[in-house]
Amino acid sequence: MKRSYVLAIVILIVIVGGTIGGLYATGYFTPKEKIRIGVLTGDLHHLALYVAINQGYFQQYGLEIDTPKTYNNGPSLMLDFLSGGLDFAYVGVPPAMTARANAMASGNVTNLPVAISSVNLEGSAIVVNPDRIQTVSDLNGSTIGTPGAGTIQDILLTIYAQQNNLTIVKHEATGVGNLPLYYYQGIIDGFIAWEPTPAIAVINYNATVLLTSHDLFPDHQCCVLVVNQNFLSQHPDIVQKMVAVHEAATDFINAHPTEAAQIAVNVTGLSNAVITTAFQTIIYNSTINRASCETFLRALIDLQRITSLNQSQVDSFLDAFIRQQ
Repeated sequence: MKRSYVLAIVILIVIVGGTIGGLYATGYFTPKEKIRIGVLTGDLHHLALYVAINQGYFQQYGLEIDTPKTYNNGPSLMLDFLSGGLDFAYVGVPPAMTARANAMASGNVTNLPVAISSVNLEGSAIVVNPDRIQTVSDLNGSTIGTPGAGTIQDILLTIYAQQNNLTIVKHEATGVGNLPLYYYQGIIDGFIAWEPTPAIAVINYNATVLLTSHDLFPDHQCCVLVVNQNFLSQHPDIVQKMVAVHEAATDFINAHPTEAAQIAVNVTGLSNAVITTAFQTIIYNSTINRASCETFLRALIDLQRITSLNQSQVDSFLDAFIRQQ
């Protein structure tokens, strides 16, 4: 009896030891690298991050994240980014390029944003009160809300107004979530914003879509995944893992749109109708559209949103800013 008991214990130790050894070999007990990620408040463009969390992709690649930090718009996010408060961020390409250019001009080159993957193309819209605005020409003299100066939506609206000789009064929101309320209260005639904010106004407040961002600039780069340049130089392996996580989540969205939409419903607390409407204008992808980044950068220089660069420096700037992994 005693010999049997001892033999059983030995066998159990061998089995447990082998199991633990296997878990170590597969990285189960490997310490996870903790990373800091920033996103925009209520931005469905950044769904890949929440899909990655939901599907456990960070754990699969041995990464651990703090609770994502949220910001009202891209420029406010980039202020924290440049101060060293973030390792990665999901953000519109104009705010990221503007922040990089301005930081370089001031000599603050430690935490420059580097674009390592696309997040989405298009995905914004101008929604209006149909009783006041039925055509593009009706935008002349109207008051249109934006998520803030320097956001991609602000730049898109500015470029479009110039191209069409329109005078538009901009109303900058303190938070994108306020725009549907401003619309409902009649403070603004409409607004331009990232999804799902336009869809909220359409479904809940009877607004109509006058123009999508596809109409304003077909296939334009919208949000990108950026990494802190200092972090990239010190942890290239972690950056590669982060890109792999992001791409896996993006592939999931495109392969399983119904499941992705449900994750969006769960994260945002919005209705299926709002999420389904919003999905119609967003192209989730991982390949950066450099040509549209160049168009934005040249416009930012022309508009004097970036004063430290001239047109001859555009290519060299983009070579340093875009490092598709």
